[in-house]
Amino acid sequence: MNDYKFVKSIIDEWDPIGFLDLGCPEDEYDPEIRDIVELLPHVKSIDELALRIRQVFIKWFEEFLSIEKCYPIALKI
Repeated sequence: MNDYKFVKSIIDEWDPIGFLDLGCPEDEYDPEIRDIVELLPHVKSIDELALRIRQVFIKWFEEFLSIEKCYPIALKI
């Protein structure tokens, strides 16, 4: 649960699609956050995590975020 809260704070602050700024519910990114938390034990590098974060947002939103946007988030996580 601590990993979830930590990742949620980072993703919500990032608000990659801009939903929270539009007033969407605070749980808007919860499925994506759960996917990212599930990845954590399996990733071997920051680069891999950035790529996997990108893939999560492609899967859920068909939003093609650049690796350059995902890398600082992977680094924080």
